[in-house]
Amino acid sequence: MKTFFSPGSIAVIGASPREGSLGGQIITNLKYGFTRPIYPVNPGYAEIAGLPCYPTVEAIPGPVDLAIIIVPAPAVPGAIESCGRKGILRVIIESAGFAETGQEGRALQQRCLAVARDRGIRLWGPNCMGLVDIPKRYFFTFMHPRIYEDGLVDGRISMVVQSGMLSAGFLADLMSERAVGVGKACSIGNKMDIDECDVLEYLLEDDDTDAVALYLESIVRGRKFLELAASARKPIVLLKGGKSRAGAKAALSHTSSLAGDARLQDSLFTLAGVTLARDFQQMMEVARALAMIGKTPAHCRTAIVTFSGGAGILSCDLLEQQGLRVADLSDSTKKDLASVFPDWLPASNPVDMFPAFALKGPTAAYDSAFRAVVKDPKVDVIFLHFFVGLYPNYDQLKTFKDAADREGKVLILWVIGRRDALKAFKREAQDAAIPVHGELYRAVECLAYASRYTPRKKASRLIVAGRPRKIPPKALSLLAGNPRRVWDEFTSKQLFKAVGIPVVEERIVESAAAAVSAARKMGFPLVLKGLLEGAVHKTEAGLVMLGISSPAALKKSFADLTRRMKGKGRILMQRQMPVEYELIAGVLRDEQFGPCVMFGLGGIFSELQKDVVFAPAPLSVATAKEMMGRISAKKLLQGFRGLKPLDIKAMADILVALGDLAAACPEIDQIDINPLVVHQGKPAAVDGTVIKKSKG
Repeated sequence: MKTFFSPGSIAVIGASPREGSLGGQIITNLKYGFTRPIYPVNPGYAEIAGLPCYPTVEAIPGPVDLAIIIVPAPAVPGAIESCGRKGILRVIIESAGFAETGQEGRALQQRCLAVARDRGIRLWGPNCMGLVDIPKRYFFTFMHPRIYEDGLVDGRISMVVQSGMLSAGFLADLMSERAVGVGKACSIGNKMDIDECDVLEYLLEDDDTDAVALYLESIVRGRKFLELAASARKPIVLLKGGKSRAGAKAALSHTSSLAGDARLQDSLFTLAGVTLARDFQQMMEVARALAMIGKTPAHCRTAIVTFSGGAGILSCDLLEQQGLRVADLSDSTKKDLASVFPDWLPASNPVDMFPAFALKGPTAAYDSAFRAVVKDPKVDVIFLHFFVGLYPNYDQLKTFKDAADREGKVLILWVIGRRDALKAFKREAQDAAIPVHGELYRAVECLAYASRYTPRKKASRLIVAGRPRKIPPKALSLLAGNPRRVWDEFTSKQLFKAVGIPVVEERIVESAAAAVSAARKMGFPLVLKGLLEGAVHKTEAGLVMLGISSPAALKKSFADLTRRMKGKGRILMQRQMPVEYELIAGVLRDEQFGPCVMFGLGGIFSELQKDVVFAPAPLSVATAKEMMGRISAKKLLQGFRGLKPLDIKAMADILVALGDLAAACPEIDQIDINPLVVHQGKPAAVDGTVIKKSKG
């Protein structure tokens, strides 16, 4: 990957002298900052932009490290072949007209990939904007030159984007309006070869990158992405597009239904330590906060220094909404602040500076207030508000930042004001490594994200290395011996028992008399269930009868159930367990992330509550335990209102067993254990479904 980011020379296949052409803009952009050899390639010209132009890449004297291709799509395979003959092993294809256009485009893309693999060439793109390194002034892209002519803000956040947002004003907005400094920006397009994992792996080791922000519509290698994220020592912020399409999978089980609408992928990303964003600006501002703020106390006791009482009150509201604290200032700090304010105004937090402006002037007032709160041991964060453009711009931000660093405090800014002064102020804040925001809610939101982010000190074991534990022969025999795609509850629980998952006492009964005879040993109360081939949701079909407490009631229920089933299927009798609460566990085989284990609140309201989390299979015991701590109702598991706490080891063993089963048996598509009834802290499966892959 290093050659893509720092080549010794570049050939542009499809270069053009025409102003405004894509091939012309690439040459213009390269000449802006790339000082090494640039070789335009176009048989129609002898010179382009003062550079010798060559008819083919083979005609270029000397070696070429990187080729940028910007010719019509049908000509791209030939261009790649030429690169192979020249010995160019790194190629960026910025041309469009490939898989994004349909079947013919996909075939053309596959042809390009076949040529490249035959020659040992790595391909970046196609249908992409290439890459930018702003500190180096490297623009390997056809984006319009005015984006950097209007001014650049160097930074240490690197971006990976799948779409053309790199050229659609996003960089310009970030740098000119929000003063978010960017290091590298990588547009990867269709990802026929180089994908987000390749680029992410490089950026995580890049000494000039402190955080990585990604906008992705798909993830080619989901497991690899999770592995990289889980072991990353740098913050990763992800904006995932196209989430609604995740619900297209046929929801044959609760597990599948609960995975819809991106719940599965968001859960996996969060488990891997990825911070999720909702829009482009938030993605970058959160990434900046994580990169600049560093370690933050969990509750962030915050002192607010403001020019507006209303803004101070709103800041308090926003902080508390995010679970953060407004600091209780110490008596010594209040005493120091008293010298800043008029006698009639007591010092408090928020520190409203406006009355002090008339007494001391804005600059002196801010200086005095800041010096007072920065030394307060009861303050973790200083949230400064500024209005710029009516007074001389405050030019001591670096001094404030140095003082905050010395005292171990976090410093964040909210600023509004007149346009030109605002732009200059934001850039000064960026240069001083202080997060600056134009919206109060975004400033507090980013602080909250930083408070929740924990840098990893060692590699995570989210992805379990090696093979899963050996599956018992009985379980393998059951899987091989049952050709049905959707298993009924009884057969499914035979498989669960074979891998060590506790299940409720039960048996198949073929007549009312057999049921009464079995009930004498099993005891009352009992449950009868009708099992029909292919039917998963029995309660909705009226095939579950609870609370059967006598032989007479058992005979009547058996007759009623037989009538409803019209003589089909079979009837299952269970000992009705006492229920304190219900959980759900399951397996889903995802196209991007492979087999995953689910855990959460269960029962008939599982899809209403949707309090579930996912993890990639197979699972370590540690990951299984972490899953239990991630559901919203985790207090229930800890012994809510006198209940016995959940047996964490027993529940972890169930989740690990499911993970092993899913990882070792690719024929399993879905598993549903709903509910897992908990009594006296012990979980047991009282219903379940196994769904094998469709042979079609």
